[in-house]
Amino acid sequence: MNILCIYGCGGMGREIADLAHRMDCWQKNIFVDDNITNRIIDEVEVYRLKEALECFDKDDLEFIVSTGEPTSRKMIYNRLAELKLNYISFMDSGFILSRFSSISKGTIVHTGAIITCNVHVGQGCLINKHAVIGHDVTIGDYCVISPNVSVGGNVSIGSSCYIGSGATIRNGINIGENSIIGMGSVVLKDVYPNSVMVGNPAKFLRENVDNKVFRAE
Repeated sequence: MNILCIYGCGGMGREIADLAHRMDCWQKNIFVDDNITNRIIDEVEVYRLKEALECFDKDDLEFIVSTGEPTSRKMIYNRLAELKLNYISFMDSGFILSRFSSISKGTIVHTGAIITCNVHVGQGCLINKHAVIGHDVTIGDYCVISPNVSVGGNVSIGSSCYIGSGATIRNGINIGENSIIGMGSVVLKDVYPNSVMVGNPAKFLRENVDNKVFRAE
């Protein structure tokens, strides 16, 4: 049995479950989440990781990580690797990928995204709905590119960055690792690592000292 394990059953996880249902490539789709509140969400069964490994043949499981938190993506993928579990890339059929570009293992590419020529996307990334990635762009591991982001050509985005919805990155910009670009921001200058940038034009707000995008209230 070929089983898709969607790690995380929040909003993005449920969106991915809908995509997987339409793709109809797996015999069974499940959620994996160690903080279970419901056993069935949108008609999909929810298991803790330990339970999934007990209930199904390990070799049948194919994992993707749905969380939009770069640090959590890295942690979960490292855990899967340590357990020698199979994780895969997950790409909606309705996106465009240049034949001269590459996407590493474990990356999700959502509906309507466009990845143009000579782009390299690192492992474990999330490229969300209708994001547009220009030519000669490098995106590091575990990055999250939110819906409707526009990335110009010759841009470098370091590992574990989060680019908020509707942000625009000008051509030739370098964004340092662990940085956060706020939604709707327009980035016109290079961004130092561990920076939180917001506004049009984007300005430094604070350091990303805890390496988290979604802060507890």
